[in-house]
Amino acid sequence: MNLIMDRKKKILIVTELVLEHNHQLHLSETLHLMVSQRKISDLQAFEIETADDAGIGPKAAHELASRQVGGLLNLSYTLRDHKNYLRFKRQREMSYGQAGSMLKYFQEKITENPTFQYALQMNCEEQIANIFWVDAKMIMDYAHFGDVVSFDTTFGTNKESRPFGVFVGFNHFRETVVVGAALLYDETFESFKWLFETFLKAHSGKQPRTFYTDQDAAMGKAVAKVFAEAWHGLCTFHIMQNAEFEDTGILADFSACMFEYEDMVEFEQKFALMRQKVNKQSWLDSIYKLKEKWAKYYMKNVFSLGMRSTQLSESLNNDLKIHFKFNFDIIRFFKHFERVVQGKRNNELDSEFDSRKKLPKFCVRTPPPMLVQTLDSDNTYRVGDFTFEEEYKVIGDPLKQTVDCSCQQFDRVGILCYHALKVLDLMSIKLLPPQYVLKRWTREARSGTIQDRQGRNIIENPNMDALLRCRYMSNKFLILAYRAANFPQCTMLVDNTLDTLGKQIEEMIIACPSTFVSPSVVPTTATPPDDVLRNARLKKKEVETKTSKQRKTWIDKLHKGRKKRVNKATSQFGKETNNDAAHAQVPNTLVIQGSGEESGRCDPPVQAQAQAQVDGTVSEDYMGDLSFTKMLMVTLLI
Repeated sequence: MNLIMDRKKKILIVTELVLEHNHQLHLSETLHLMVSQRKISDLQAFEIETADDAGIGPKAAHELASRQVGGLLNLSYTLRDHKNYLRFKRQREMSYGQAGSMLKYFQEKITENPTFQYALQMNCEEQIANIFWVDAKMIMDYAHFGDVVSFDTTFGTNKESRPFGVFVGFNHFRETVVVGAALLYDETFESFKWLFETFLKAHSGKQPRTFYTDQDAAMGKAVAKVFAEAWHGLCTFHIMQNAEFEDTGILADFSACMFEYEDMVEFEQKFALMRQKVNKQSWLDSIYKLKEKWAKYYMKNVFSLGMRSTQLSESLNNDLKIHFKFNFDIIRFFKHFERVVQGKRNNELDSEFDSRKKLPKFCVRTPPPMLVQTLDSDNTYRVGDFTFEEEYKVIGDPLKQTVDCSCQQFDRVGILCYHALKVLDLMSIKLLPPQYVLKRWTREARSGTIQDRQGRNIIENPNMDALLRCRYMSNKFLILAYRAANFPQCTMLVDNTLDTLGKQIEEMIIACPSTFVSPSVVPTTATPPDDVLRNARLKKKEVETKTSKQRKTWIDKLHKGRKKRVNKATSQFGKETNNDAAHAQVPNTLVIQGSGEESGRCDPPVQAQAQAQVDGTVSEDYMGDLSFTKMLMVTLLI
């Protein structure tokens, strides 16, 4: 084809055309790959984000979307577009940086449900050191099942990486419930004290009856200071690990002292014999001073629900590690934490369904008790069992319908032992007295209304009604679309009707700006200004990686190359002088802020990058390039 330009008329004139030279620019099968034909609509973007929040990978989500529209030819975007959209979305979420994006995320949660609460502890440089948050479901769970709570931190075992802590408990199915979460700067007394005080404040000052932790000294001191009304127990699993580390020959004896002996004299004798088996008694002496927190004899009256360790917290931490990846930013960290917590909550729904559908399981590990004898006429019995050859004293009162067993299982677990049930049967009491049926173990455990600190009724999901209506309409629209798609006239009718219906809906929404709001839900629009979000900073600290071979940063490699060149030029070998300033350790003091008052000292200025440490410690400037989970999980990947 030849063209001539007519400059006067400013047009192009075709002078010669050979049709045989023409060809199709693209095949019909490849039209969907053209840039002009590729576009992600609002509905498709919503589906992509929903699949990503549910943990579905881009490839699987893209294949699902293509199957829904009849193949890739009918889908208006490619797999690369799918991945690019998610990448740009995460970049937008992190547009304010780690700290600013976290604050924006918390404010969005408050907008969704005003019951959501979070608290930040700042240092004197206005950097965020410690973070605590709870949602509406956590507040409700603590109100119903906050009698026994376990707290444990993970990713902070060497005191260098940022610890992540969770507060967990038991529900009426003995499933895990999460009642609080925190990200700490360190594991000091000040950090734990602030965390525990904030935890109580979020839960309207209600203290647990029992609180389990590990053997961290700073944590124990903070528990004694804040949870004055709670009994503090130590995790038996961590104690046994320490015992194995000290001497494996005392494991059996120490385990018996911890779980078997119910008599004080017997416990003291066995523990004294165990001391004679080891030469170094420093650890045994220190753990003996805390015997009230782990020995069975001293826990006979402790309401623990059978919990003896922080296993619930560690189980949740293991589930979190499955979902974590090395390059997660703080927003993806929060979203994946939500997924894990929601999975635990779904387990309760499964147990609730099974309890109403199936018959209860009778788990009797020992034969039924045998009545040995009646001691006197005051309904005092001696009851024993065949397996352990143990006897227990049971006192019953048929008039008051009370029973008291010396094993004190009801005081510990809230469920009567079979010794007491045997005596009730002997007293012709065939129905369990109501004082022995705790609400926390019944189906009505969650009944009742819970209020937050402002006196508002807590609703787990204020948008539940809207979601149910959306699901109802979506099902009707989808069925209608499938029916009309096979007939062109029906398709046009549906299309025109939806256009008209859409205009009517918009007019109705504009005419009714005040939508219905539940009286217990107060909407909030308190969003921090952009300058506040952009200037927010997380307090960073230098992270030391523990490896058999020292991991070197780019500064170390640069210094090593310079040293080689200097040594080669001078031909001198020997020890090099260390720069004292490079190895100087400057302690950081956390500043507690509250009600506009400051206490403690301010952090010292950060040293220049030229004086970065060369002993394997990552400098603070270099840490600015690390993602959130890199700082959080650096010690786990070694």
